[in-house]
Order: sequence, then C-alpha cells, then structure tokens
Amino acid sequence: MKKLLTICIVLFVFVLNAQHSYDPLSLPNTYRNADNPNYWKNKMPHPGYWQQDVHYEIKASVDEKTDILTATQILTYWNNSPDDLDFVYFHLYQNAFQPGSYYDDLQKQNGVNPKYGKYESQGLGTIIENIKVNGIDVKSELDNTILKVYLPKTLISGGNIKFSMDFKTYFEDGEVRRRMKVFDSWGSRHYNGVHWYPRICVYDSKFGWTKDQHLGKEFYGDFGCFDVELTFASNYVVDGTGFMLNRDEVYPKDLREKLDINNFKNKPWNSPPSIITKYIEGETKTFKFHAENVHDFGFTANPNYRIGEKWWEDKVSYSLVQEPHCSRWQNAAEFSAKCIQIFSEDFGRYTYHKMIVADARDGMEYPMMTLDRGYDPGYRGLLAHEIGHNWFFGQVGNNETYRALLDEGFAQFLTAWALIKIDGENLVTSKPHSKYKKKYLNRIKAIDSRVYYSYINDATKQNDPIISTHSDCFNGALGHGGGYRHVYYKTATMLYNLQYVLGDELFLDAMKHYFETWKIAHPYTEDFRNSIIQFTKVDLNWFFDQWLETEKRIDYGVTHKNNTVTFTRYGRMQMPIDFTVTANDGKIYDYHIPNHWFIKKTDATVLEKWHAWDLLQPKYEVTLSIPSGIKEVKIDPSNRLADSYMPNNSSKGNITLDFNDNLWEYADWKNYEIKYQPNIWWNSTDGIKLGLNINGGYLRHHHLFDATLWMNSGVAQDRDKPNYSDFNDLSYRLSYNTNLDKLYKNSRVYVYSSHNFGLLSNKLSLVKEDKKDNNKISVNLISLYRSKNSSDNYLLNDWTKSKFNNRIDIALERKYKYSYGNGNLKLDLKTSTLGSDYNYSLVSLTAINNNKYAKLKINTRGYFQLGRGSNWANESLLGLAGANAEEMSNNKFTRTSGIFNLDDFDFNYNLGNYHMGGGLNLRGYSGYLAPEYDESGNLIRNTNYGTSGASFTTEIDFSSYLPYTIRRNGIGSYLFADAGVINIEHINRKNYTTAISDIRADAGVGFIYTHRNWGPLEKPKPLIIRLDLPLFLNRPPYLEEYYQIRWILGIGRCF
Repeated sequence: MKKLLTICIVLFVFVLNAQHSYDPLSLPNTYRNADNPNYWKNKMPHPGYWQQDVHYEIKASVDEKTDILTATQILTYWNNSPDDLDFVYFHLYQNAFQPGSYYDDLQKQNGVNPKYGKYESQGLGTIIENIKVNGIDVKSELDNTILKVYLPKTLISGGNIKFSMDFKTYFEDGEVRRRMKVFDSWGSRHYNGVHWYPRICVYDSKFGWTKDQHLGKEFYGDFGCFDVELTFASNYVVDGTGFMLNRDEVYPKDLREKLDINNFKNKPWNSPPSIITKYIEGETKTFKFHAENVHDFGFTANPNYRIGEKWWEDKVSYSLVQEPHCSRWQNAAEFSAKCIQIFSEDFGRYTYHKMIVADARDGMEYPMMTLDRGYDPGYRGLLAHEIGHNWFFGQVGNNETYRALLDEGFAQFLTAWALIKIDGENLVTSKPHSKYKKKYLNRIKAIDSRVYYSYINDATKQNDPIISTHSDCFNGALGHGGGYRHVYYKTATMLYNLQYVLGDELFLDAMKHYFETWKIAHPYTEDFRNSIIQFTKVDLNWFFDQWLETEKRIDYGVTHKNNTVTFTRYGRMQMPIDFTVTANDGKIYDYHIPNHWFIKKTDATVLEKWHAWDLLQPKYEVTLSIPSGIKEVKIDPSNRLADSYMPNNSSKGNITLDFNDNLWEYADWKNYEIKYQPNIWWNSTDGIKLGLNINGGYLRHHHLFDATLWMNSGVAQDRDKPNYSDFNDLSYRLSYNTNLDKLYKNSRVYVYSSHNFGLLSNKLSLVKEDKKDNNKISVNLISLYRSKNSSDNYLLNDWTKSKFNNRIDIALERKYKYSYGNGNLKLDLKTSTLGSDYNYSLVSLTAINNNKYAKLKINTRGYFQLGRGSNWANESLLGLAGANAEEMSNNKFTRTSGIFNLDDFDFNYNLGNYHMGGGLNLRGYSGYLAPEYDESGNLIRNTNYGTSGASFTTEIDFSSYLPYTIRRNGIGSYLFADAGVINIEHINRKNYTTAISDIRADAGVGFIYTHRNWGPLEKPKPLIIRLDLPLFLNRPPYLEEYYQIRWILGIGRCF
C-alpha cells in the first residue's frame, strides 16, 4: 500500500510539473521555471551574477468621468541577493508632477514655471491607501517619488515576501511634460497608462537600492511576471504589455472585424470618428493580461482606436490607431513587423509574442508596446526607435536612469539600421507638391539625419559631452538639453564606429553575443564593453575609454606629394584608417592602416600600423606604389569614421559648389559647402541692382563667408532728383567669421566690409560666449565713412561726408529666464578711437523682458544712455523716437531711398508717419523735431536727437485673443505705451538735474502683419509690417490734440 501511495505521489508531482511547464502566454507564473530559457539563473551572464524577481498581480479600474485609476496590488518579491533586507523602496513616479517635488524644483531652477492640472495642484499622483507585508501593517516613509517600507521581519537571502496594497493614481492633462497622460480624443478620454503602479526599486550588485528621484527622464525595474486586469467602460479599445488572456471575449470576431483599420483607409484625415460600440454609463469590460520576462507593464486605451495586425513568423504586430488618423497609419503594423524581423535576424530573436504601435501623442517605449505620434512616412523613425527599445531596455534591461546611453543610444543606432534595411539609404519623405522643391530638394540619408549630423554638429564645436553620465546630471537641464541628447547620437555614432573598427561580420556577431548574454538581465556599461572585448578577443579598451569616458573626438587630415601620402591627427582620439587612392589613370586602390595589433577582415591592402594616441605620433607618412601617380586620397569612403572636421579628409579638399535653393536642409557634415544665387534689389538712386551672392562654410561653424557683388544699373531710378546719374557703378558686401575654439572655446572672430549706397563700412569683432549662450562679451572695431564724391541722393539724415567715424564698441550681454518669461540685459560701451574725425563716448544699458500671463504677452524695454563728448557724429546720436542713421543703415529698407522715401524720415514741427525701432523708441514722436523751450518761451534746442536719455516701453500683445481666422493670416495686435526723457544740453556733474527734458509719452494700439509664405522658399526670413496708432501724446505738436487718430508705419517690431 505504501509503495502504491508513493507511486501515486510521484505521478501527481510529475503531472503537476508537466502542467506548469514554461509557458509565458498563460497562467500560472512560470518565469522562475528551470525550463525558462530566458530566466537569469538558467543563463547567468557571469559567475556570481544575481538579480531580484518579482510577480505583480494587479486589478485596476479606470473611471472615465473622474480620470482616477483605483487598484489593488499584490507583489511577490524574491530576494536572490546575498544580503538580508530590513526595508525596501518603491517608486511612485506620478508624484513627480506636483508643486514642491524635486522635479518641480528642477524646472524652476531652469527658469520654467510649471502649470499644474487639477489633481497635480492638490499633490495627487499615486496615493497608497494601505500597505501590508505578509498580511501585517507596516511603517512607511515617503520622500516625494520614493516610498521607504520597513519590513516587519528581515527578508533573508533566498527568501521571498508578499506585499499587498490598495492605491489610486490620478491621470492628468496639465501642461507639465509627462508620460502617463489623458487627453480628449474627439469627445472621448484617451489614457496612456504608464508608470501608474507602485513599483519596487531595483536592488542590484552595483548600487544596492537604486532609489533615484524621478526627474522626468528614465526608469529601471526588476524582471518577472505581471498578471493584470484592467476594467474600463465597455466601449473602450484597450491593449498593453503581455498576452491578452480573454482577447476573443473582449474582441469577438464581429467586433474585431468592425474595428479593423482597413475599414477606414479612405477616411479623411482628422474627420470625426464613427461609433462602433455605444457608450453606456456603468457598463464595463475587463481586459486580462499575463506577461513574463518583463520589468514593467503599460497600457493604452481609447474608444476610437482601430486595430491593424501583421505577423512575422510567430510574432504579431498590432497597430492601435485613432480612427480619424487611420488613412495615414495603414502600414504601421507592417512596418513594425519588418522591424521585428530585422532586429531579430541581425541582433537577436525577439523574446516576446507581440508588439503594439499606438497612435497616442507620445514617443515612448514599454515592454511589447510603443506609444507614438505622427503619420507615415514621418513616423517611421519614431516607430523604429521605440520598437528598437524592446531590444535595448525591454529585453536588455539596463539601469537607464544611471546610464541612458545603453538603451537610448542603442535604440538610436537601431533606428538608422532599420530605416536603411527597410527603405534604403535615403529617408522616405512626403512628396512635395511644388515643382521647385521636386527639382532642388536633396534626398536625406537616414544615417545622417538619425545619427551622424547631430553628433558631428556638436563635436565640431567641441560641445559633445562625456556620455557615461547619470541621466539627471547633464548640467541639470530639462528634456534633451545640457548635452543629454548625446546619449542618443554620440552613442549611436560610437556603435557605427565600432562597426568600422571591427568589420561588419565581427561587429554583428559581437552585438548578438551581448544581446544573448544580457537578455532579461541588468547590464551596466562595463558589462557591455567586457562582453564585446571577451567575444572578439580584441583589446578595445582604448576605444571604449575614448568614446565613453572622455570628450576626445576624431579629426584627421590627409595630403600627398607625388606618391607620398601624409596623414595628420589633429584630434586626440585615435582610430584605424581606411582610405582610397584614386590614380591618375582612374584606378582605385584601397588601403587600411591599423592603429593596434588587431587587423579587421578587409580586402584592402594593409599597411604598417600607426600606433599613436593623444599627443604622441601625430603624423603618419607612407609612400605608395601607384604607377600612374596619385590624383586624390580620400579617408574612409564609407563615411562611418566620425571625423569632426571633414573638409581636410580628402587631399583635394571635400568641397561642394551648388545653387542656393533656399530650402531648409541639413548642413553637409561631409563637405565644405559653397552656395551661389542671384541677388536683385532696388533703390531710387542705384536703380535696379543686379548682383551675385556666394556664401559658404562647414556645418555653419567653420570659416563662414557671405559675399555679394552688385552692378548698379541705373534702371528705374528716380530721375526727378538732381544729379540722378551720380551713383556708384559697383557695390559689395563681404562678411567672414570663424570659431577660435582651439584658442578659446566658444569664441569667434568676425570681419565685415561693405561699400554700398555711398557708405564704406568696416568692422572687426571678437566675441566670446559661455557654453549655454547665456553670457556674451564682444569687442568691435568699427569704421564708417562717406566719401566726398558719394551721391547726395544716398544721404540719410545729414550724414556728414569725408569724415571717419571710427569707434571701439564693447558689449556685455546676459540672457536669463524666470518663471513667467525671459529677458536680455545688454551693456554697451562705445568710444571714438584712432583715426576718427569725431570725439564722443557713451555707455548704454538695455533691458528687454518677454513675459506671458495666460494668453497675454507683456513685453518691456528699458533703455538708458549717458553720452559725453565735444564732437558727435550726427549718424550716431541718440534718437528720441527711434533708430539713428547708423542703425537705419543696417536695414535694407531704410538705408537709402527706395521702398521708403527718405524724405518721409525728415524731421519738422509736425509728426511723421514712418518709424524704425531703436534709440529711446518714443514712436509717437516720429519725424518730430520735439523742441524744448525755456520758461520764457525761448527755444533751447530740438530734441529729436541727443546724447543722453532714458525710456521705458511696454507692449501688451493680445493676439491670442483674436479669432483664429485672423491669426492664421499672420495678423496680430497689441497695446503700447512709451515714455522717456532726453538731454537738452550736455550733461555734467553740475547740471544733471536740469539738463534733462520733461517726460514725453505716447500710447496707443498697434497691428502687425507677418508674411512668412515665400512660395517654395523656406529660408527667407519673415517680413513684418507694423502699423502703430499713437492715439495719445502727452506733449503733442502745436495745434494737435492729446487724443487723436495718428498712424505710423514700420518694418519690423519696435523692439
């Protein structure tokens, strides 16, 4: 009998185990099974490795009327560490988005004043109503987004524990950027349920408890199992992480057919959705999910979702698309399936059974789910990136809060990889309607737009950061600022350069090894580099040290003389060199220069190694056997070597010459670009000016020049003027600037020269900015001169001929932000210098602030100037109403008669009708001599110009309150008020209280028209036409009323 009983027990255990063999698509939890090939104990990345296990069981319901999620949660937690634990920590991510949080303080430190929603303002994020451990109430301690829970009994190594809790999480649609969000979707509530539950912090071998406060960026979680039930109103379409256990119940065949995305492929974009399931208040539906080998659970829900479906082998891709967007999301599921195939074949097979791509106004990744935005083809890069995260973040679960490069950078690399594999080298973009754009618009390479351009653009400016940095420590910036974006771009560039170093085959094999080793585990940066080095058996420490731990960058140049080729390493980063030689007879020769003992698999001729680093061995010289002689030597024809200055990567120079089509496009990081275009202008003296403009530079940072030469035809002159034929035959304008980064980082030199409308103008400037471009100092040498032979018809406001106005200008500028706006403070010091025919100096202070209150924009300008000197240049005097002649000479509309007749800018005892911002900016007094009289009625002087003064200007822009039909046509409106004083005699210590005029003030309403549409052209700046109505003047001219209709026309804003 005992023998029979034993046999029965053995059979029962056998059957029980057979029933519970590993199955990630059904209950119960088999994550920890010995037959789970993904469980860390069954495939330990290295001896002694461990990680904790979790099993979440959550039942939640979402109230679509209150936007409150109410839930119960049971968490089973296994302590696989060698340590005993007396307490644990939980993340309550949603508590970041409320007043007084750490994230709130970070925003304020960055000059942002967060505007919170109804629940956020009350401090309602995730609220735990009660928490128990193994059924016992426990003590807890909350610090914003981190909850510390004290255990009633020590959790020993190898033991497990069970937490139970009730909680509520509040969805919010406030203005603070967040991932868990709710928004209106054509009258229905859309929910993105992410980071919505109390999530236990990771305890790992590097940090112990990883308890970073949430500052709006990254996340980290334990792998395990999630069993989740979500209850929504019965009309909702819901999906999320894991296998939906009751899919056939919640989406029966007839309903699934009605929801199919193909039914809506011809639906007009953004047209109202149909009603497939009628909303019945109180009627609900529960969606049940089971997920294993995951570290998080997310969901998305919307009654207007429609479903697309595409399979690759046993993997299914679902697209969840808001019905009004279905017409341009038809290929989303198919694109997703292609990404899964490519990433599986090239880097390692996808562990999970499904992928969701959802039209959810976001761009974020979760296990088996991505929340996206946009439409085809523009969304392809976003979809590829977020899907790629399910390899690096989803499956390879690095601590992205600590080192975001391991997931963001890898996903960015996969973005370009997928786009190239699916669509080819060039991005697929919407076809332009304009014939002009079709002719001139250049194709954009996927690898450039998604990887190289952003990295090289900063590297060439020496602004790329050390990427092995905590995600919250990139200069304390918000979002992708402070260099944080380079965890994406620099890392992706690093991976392409690793491919360049190792060769294609070895690189892919090494990446697959890394993925398989660390799949469903927690690697750090050192684990990645060790995995690559151990697999390849190549010493790559030099490579990873440079890319991850330093700000070094690649910069090589090449020259040749006869058959001797010389390479120079200008940067401090070392790399092997691939190069090609084009011979005079047209033959191509490929060569490879190793930088260490390792030689990659290559068909090129391998030369002697160039073992050099930092300051050592900066040159390498080799004489090649090229019978017909060398025509050109070019470094890295594959364009994977991330050289930060490419123009010298060819012995002939990487230079392009093209027509300037004035279309927006990425700067070419591979070449020094030169563009040419015709330039036609007109003024009443020169007539039609026929010119040619040539401009060029490298990445808008190195050796920038802009040159225009005009032939002044005399055609269409104003021949009513005397001596109309007296004009200059030729005019020119030339500017050049380049960085001085090697001498002084973030500094530039500018050179400017022009001879136009009779004015010879020259300027030399040195400018230094800080890293954030918040502070700037400039030193300028200026020379202005009108020759005695220049036409009187050019003259503007009594600009004296044959006199040099030479000056040194020093400017200090400070940009700043505050909670409700931003500002700019500028201090100018100007003084006459050697060779000048004038003798004057001034100090001025300008403070401009841009404030926003609700929809109102309140902009202010304060100005103060103190001038000294016995001999002032008329053109540089301080204008009471606006700009002086020097300032007007910098504007092509006002420098001479043409669009405006300069006679309209003359001053008399009546008000004028034209204005250009500048000076004291008392616009209501434009064209007015503004006479000042003494007590006896004697004229002291006309104060339309002076040398000292102060003013304050305010504009209250209420354009946002205008009907959209008006605003969309570029029309805006504002109220304005100006007030100021100007000197009536030269100011000194004795007379400073009496040398100032009485206050003049004006006020009124203004209108602006902003013309932005230049047909197919995208680069021309908007043209702003301003009409001001100064309805009030406190000191109007004789016979005018304080209040009356007046008008002023101007080009550009007043300030």
